[in-house]
Amino acid sequence: MSIQFLSAQTKIEKDTIKKDELNEVKVVAKSRAKIVSEEAIKIEVLDVKELQSSSTTLGDAINRMSGIRVRQATGLGSANSIIINGFTGRAVKYFKDDIPLDYLGESFNVLTLPTTMLDRVEVYKGVLPTNLGADALGGAVNFVTQKNKKEHLELSYEYGSFNTQRFTFNSYSISKNEKYFAGMDGFINHSDNDYWVDAKVIDPETGTLSEKNVKRFHDKFTNGYAEIYGGIKNFSFADELKIGITLTKVKKDQQHGALMTNPYGEIYIKEAVIAPTLNYRKAFLDNRLIFTNFNTYSLINSQVIDSCGCAYDWYGNKTLIPAREGEADANGSLANIDFRNFINRTFLNYTINTTNSVSFNLVYSDQIREGSDPYGPVYFHSGRDILSVPAIYKKLVASLGWESRYFNEKLTNNFIVKNYHFETSGTDGGRLSYTEETIKNKGKNYGFADALKYKINKKSFIRTGVESAYRLPEQGEIYGDGQFLLSNFNLKPEKSFNLNLGYRYDAINKYYFETNIFYRKTENLIILVPVLMPFSQYNNVNKVRGYGVELDGGYHFTNWLNISANLTYQDLRLFGITDPAEVFLNEARLRNTPFLFGNISLNFNKNNVFKSDDTFKAYYNYSYTHNYYLANVPKSSESSNIFDTPKIDTDLVIPTQHLHSAGIVYSLKKEKINFGFEVRNIFDEKLFDNFKVQKAGRSFYLKIRYLFN
Repeated sequence: MSIQFLSAQTKIEKDTIKKDELNEVKVVAKSRAKIVSEEAIKIEVLDVKELQSSSTTLGDAINRMSGIRVRQATGLGSANSIIINGFTGRAVKYFKDDIPLDYLGESFNVLTLPTTMLDRVEVYKGVLPTNLGADALGGAVNFVTQKNKKEHLELSYEYGSFNTQRFTFNSYSISKNEKYFAGMDGFINHSDNDYWVDAKVIDPETGTLSEKNVKRFHDKFTNGYAEIYGGIKNFSFADELKIGITLTKVKKDQQHGALMTNPYGEIYIKEAVIAPTLNYRKAFLDNRLIFTNFNTYSLINSQVIDSCGCAYDWYGNKTLIPAREGEADANGSLANIDFRNFINRTFLNYTINTTNSVSFNLVYSDQIREGSDPYGPVYFHSGRDILSVPAIYKKLVASLGWESRYFNEKLTNNFIVKNYHFETSGTDGGRLSYTEETIKNKGKNYGFADALKYKINKKSFIRTGVESAYRLPEQGEIYGDGQFLLSNFNLKPEKSFNLNLGYRYDAINKYYFETNIFYRKTENLIILVPVLMPFSQYNNVNKVRGYGVELDGGYHFTNWLNISANLTYQDLRLFGITDPAEVFLNEARLRNTPFLFGNISLNFNKNNVFKSDDTFKAYYNYSYTHNYYLANVPKSSESSNIFDTPKIDTDLVIPTQHLHSAGIVYSLKKEKINFGFEVRNIFDEKLFDNFKVQKAGRSFYLKIRYLFN
């Protein structure tokens, strides 16, 4: 007899079994992460449970996934984004349990999130399923939190280089009749981020720039997150009704701007969030109709403090400049901005029969920005603070999907249509503002997607996807920031046409191989461009098209030793440039975007090594990133062979990088007590990321995790 878990339901090949024929019962179970990764829609799934006792960060783990690169400006808490098939920034959307993450501010992101809070991370490439209602262009990341079933209390503490400290706690309690539950999740992160870098420093005697090894001295980061919730389950009027509140705080020093040019010594950013939530779930018609509804009204307060009329050098020396009010901005900043966010998500799924189901998702968001800055810009005639005028942004994304299965579920098809709608209301925001006239704008677009999977046999399948998607302009892109970012009420939504084709072969617990190719054509790409220095503005400028190839595979030497590897090449280039001053950039690669990268991971995992209830794990990870260009470089300036030395100025080249990391995890009492140790950047290589900002050298981390049951 063979029992296989191919979906949420259990499928048994035979209803009756004669007792004398039952010699062996073999159970083949697939994890939820495994099931999700084999859907028709292309999803890369990271099973976070395997990482919870190690010192590996969520960002590092995602960075080793096929076709994905995590970008971060510096160390823990720095600005970050994810590249998926060449798209990054706002083109990639983030979710927490299928809900857009806009309402949680900066505390809940790939660099600060502890692995202990999550069950898995789903990375979508191209087509998004109906349950993720968003205007994503290049993909999406869904952080799926743990769904508690048993009472527990879990604590962990990690200490590492640069005074990095991370504390996490997770708790859950449920009544004996399983009708009432409550829980609390949270974490605290801190790091001084005071690692050594090579920066260009002005020689006081000659006035020339020369590269010196200096220590980052103003890059501390501290944040806290707490989510308290409670609710009821298994009542006639609700399968689950959950009420919660999330509280966060962030303080982040600013060492420099986007580039490592002028260091700052006193600029910092603060943020605080209060976000009550209400989540409701109910099944009707013998579980054929599932209804869920989520609501939140969050308050986000953001502050930018730049009030030192001074300048710092890379040695931490301070020079007062009476003519200035700030460091980065001569006028200084005491910006205090409030964001009020309302999000409602309604999702329905109706199972028509065993082979057909239809789903509908509606996500409505309403954001209001209002604030003040005594150092900030004012309207020319009235002298009123520009930030004090409310900027309003409303967005609605509706999705309707049909999933069909044919030929004994060998063929699966997902067809989705989407409607995108937005409305804006506000005034021009920037130091050049002369009018207080309210400007309104709105837009509506339609998109579609289709994902098809054909199961060749038990071990292999092919899948393909096609999508016409839109990404609506964000509030900040439209209204500016009231300082040096000017408003643009004429922004158009980004549009992208995407194609995907992939094949996977999986001999379970032996080896697997997967290959995927994709094609993208994107128009009206929204990018930040200089207008009149020091001002900048978001505009619809670039068009991008190209293709990519991903290879991913793994091999199990034994049940306790395995290796996995992946390699990605993407050729994404600008096209359609008509400006005579920039027409030479047609066919140039996307700036600041890796185009060839890969990873290798070796894992050892064995039970009962020193004691009968212990587990020993060891791992080694290698990450390769080929050199790429900081700026848009004409195709004629590229080397004929990508492995040749670039022909352009080395200052415009982000060099090839090799990152080696390794660690061990030792667990006792059936993994209730866990000790993890990790060394990152073993060979102390010079590593760079976004806009050639240098990252940390060799570093060490120790983690202790204890699980009370």
